[in-house]
Amino acid sequence: MGWALRPLKNYANFSGRASRAEFWWFFLFLFLLYLVVWIGMIAVVGVSAASGSPPSLGVIGAFGIAGIFMVLFWLAMIIPTIAVQIRRLHDTDRSGWWVGGFYLGYIAYIVLMFRMLASLAPADGSPPNLDSASGIGMQVFGLLFFVYSIALLVFFCLRGTEGANRFGEDPYGANIEEVFA
Repeated sequence: MGWALRPLKNYANFSGRASRAEFWWFFLFLFLLYLVVWIGMIAVVGVSAASGSPPSLGVIGAFGIAGIFMVLFWLAMIIPTIAVQIRRLHDTDRSGWWVGGFYLGYIAYIVLMFRMLASLAPADGSPPNLDSASGIGMQVFGLLFFVYSIALLVFFCLRGTEGANRFGEDPYGANIEEVFA
């Protein structure tokens, strides 16, 4: 549990290095928390469906409370998530700007998606503009973003550089050769 909580102790620390253990245990911790909330939400819906009654205010309230909890939790975790991603890249001797590129691409993709959806339902009541160029553009951008995401995933999985690098000391400490040199 120590590795999973280390990014919370370094909440907004964007310098230094993070080991693979710190990175992956933290993401497992986040995944399990989200999973528990989702299972709870599904259980509430299942109980409501099994009772044969229409969705009640209790179900809607449970979803609302769980949804608010998840949004607040996500907002609280975004800073340590970005920080541990940057420190993980630092451990592989890569710039943290790789993470910045990911989030900029993510935001750009969402903006493009909303623009494309807005063109499908113009406010003036005219027929939808099914411009194939914007659809192709979204597909190309999505493919490039997917490739970029895979590259980041590979970087996160790579072993860190042994010993000190330009971002700091090895998170695992000195290796045997350095100790007995």
